[in-house]
Amino acid sequence: MIMKKITAFMLCLVLFSCASTKKSVQTTTEQELLKQSSELQFTAVEKMIDTTRTENKKITITEIEFYPPFVVNDKADTTNMPTSNIGNVNLPNVSGAIKSIKQTTIESALEQKGKSEESGKTMESQSETILASGVQTTKEVVAPAPDPYRWRYIFYILALLSVVLLYLKRTPILNWIKTILSNIRRIF
Repeated sequence: MIMKKITAFMLCLVLFSCASTKKSVQTTTEQELLKQSSELQFTAVEKMIDTTRTENKKITITEIEFYPPFVVNDKADTTNMPTSNIGNVNLPNVSGAIKSIKQTTIESALEQKGKSEESGKTMESQSETILASGVQTTKEVVAPAPDPYRWRYIFYILALLSVVLLYLKRTPILNWIKTILSNIRRIF
């Protein structure tokens, strides 16, 4: 009886002495993101182009009247025919005295009025807003850490229990082993 108590005490001591705790931390993060943007742009363009055309024309008519040339023996004297330069006009082969000069100037002015207009309007709108909210939760759990040598300890405990069981129940076990061995001997 005392042996059973000692064995049970040793078994409990071995099982509880190897326990260690492990700290586990679990973090949960929830985040909500909302995005909204806004932008407004207005452009107005007006172009006005004056397309008025103005034309000025000037025509000058010069009329020159000469006296008849000198006639010698029914033939006009053309040996000394000078050239005349009247009003910046070069008149070759003209001889004789000028009787009259008449100049007429005609001027005309033409104006075409015109106007070209161009207008444009542009409106752009863009919007963007970002809203972020987050919740972070941390949960800490203390749990036993698995021992890397636990299978070795289990084997040692089972071996110790087997030895103790054999010691306590040695007589019936030894008798059982003898009968098995004797039955094997009879077969061979």
